[in-house]
Amino acid sequence: MRVLIVCDFFLKYGAQQARSLARMNHEVAILCRSHAFEFGGHSGERDELLARAGDDGVGLFVVPDSIRSLRAVPTVLEIRRALRRWRPDVVHVHRNHDPRLLAVTAGYRTVLTVHDPVDHPGAVVLKRWENRAEAQWLRRADRYVVHGPTLAEELASQVDPRRIAVIPHGVSPRSEPLARPRSPTVLLFGRLEDYKGVRVLVEATRLVWERRPDVRLVVAGKGPAARHVPEDRRVSLIPRYIAENEVDELFAEASLVALPYTQASQSGVGVLAIAAGVPVVVSRLGALPELAYEPSFTFEPGNAAALADTILRHLHDGPQVRGAVLRHAQSHFSWDHAAQLSTQLYRGLIAQNAHDANYASDRSARRLTSFNERPL
Repeated sequence: MRVLIVCDFFLKYGAQQARSLARMNHEVAILCRSHAFEFGGHSGERDELLARAGDDGVGLFVVPDSIRSLRAVPTVLEIRRALRRWRPDVVHVHRNHDPRLLAVTAGYRTVLTVHDPVDHPGAVVLKRWENRAEAQWLRRADRYVVHGPTLAEELASQVDPRRIAVIPHGVSPRSEPLARPRSPTVLLFGRLEDYKGVRVLVEATRLVWERRPDVRLVVAGKGPAARHVPEDRRVSLIPRYIAENEVDELFAEASLVALPYTQASQSGVGVLAIAAGVPVVVSRLGALPELAYEPSFTFEPGNAAALADTILRHLHDGPQVRGAVLRHAQSHFSWDHAAQLSTQLYRGLIAQNAHDANYASDRSARRLTSFNERPL
């Protein structure tokens, strides 16, 4: 099949998704914008990611960043003509609000991944035209993808639940888990928004220190919730964007990765952690519990005491647990698994469209035959 992956943000995800589909011998291309906001403004990291996709045979269409610039019009029109020549069988879109991405992909079978069926607290308020674009994507889509059954229930209030498919968040697991570090350390990293539960983790860490004063806390990332991180010699705050080539170093120092969200859908950070064999302790929200290979790694959202108990319970989990965590990632979240499920979804959509077209054609033929057989 010919599959077009469409991204504004979520390009890190979309590029890996495209590569996984290309490895299944699909013809794949990416349609994206030219900005590097998702990469902390570092265009070099973005270009490197797209270059790796190109090495796997993934094509690329880039819409200039400025939506209002008239200079972008010829490029957008050329992309539209190129897509008509290429004729993708399926357009797989990651939810966005760019009307140009909407316009150039009109008329194709559309699958829409909704990463967050319910907006996070503090989400940017969209302009009227951006809301219209998002609503149009939801109306246009033939199928919807979410990353967990709980998220399917949330999305079902907005769209036909029969059109929703669950495909886990993809990741590339290591062959062997990272070793447990010598110093007991809890890590939280990513965009530091208030719903990520930084304050809950800080409170839990103080409770942990009452019994284990040697435990370190590392918080890495930018965002308003950084203000909750205390000044303490046992706490390290890295208040900046974390590049992809720095992630393994952070994980190598982590006994546990904490996801103490107070509102959640899923977590790319959590998937990356278990793909390295690093256990995650997670709030029982959205699809987060699916990251835990067994329930003792989950806790009640917002409950600092429960989080502290969970951390203490698993702080010294060794190679056996880390191996089980990695196997859980390999069996449930690998890109190969996600690509297989996506391929099944695309084939089902194409077959359904063909069936519907044949049914419509048969009905038209029956009407014509009935008309011709009427006596004059």
